Amino acid sequence: MDHPGRRPPFDVYLPVPGEPPPQRVSHLAPGEVVLVTGGSPGGSAEAIAFDDQGPRWANPRLQLLLAELNARGLPFQYQPHEPEGPAALMAWWQETGQLASSYREFSWQGPGQWTLTRIELPQRGVLGWAGPRPFGQ
Repeated sequence: MDHPGRRPPFDVYLPVPGEPPPQRVSHLAPGEVVLVTGGSPGGSAEAIAFDDQGPRWANPRLQLLLAELNARGLPFQYQPHEPEGPAALMAWWQETGQLASSYREFSWQGPGQWTLTRIELPQRGVLGWAGPRPFGQ
């Protein structure tokens, strides 16, 4: 994922071969935040309900729930084809000052291969970042 305003190098955790992936915020389903533990196949999922009214990027209840999951240390899975995925929302809330902490982003690199990347708060001027833009742009 592109992270304007964040200064490389990023803090990246590379697991030892065979290490199972951690529990993580996988994706958003209608009215649910889906947590996944383990890999696929054989992983397990758990859903946490939320009030899914209006655009997700402007949903204060969803923002509070994801901030609580972040405080518990859960990483947010990068979903390249989901513009309102949990990791994209966390990045945008950082950029707009609505999230004042770092978070960890989970991403698959290949079958059974994953990484965790700590995403710090953005800073104006870093990598040409001039400040927040409307969600999705």
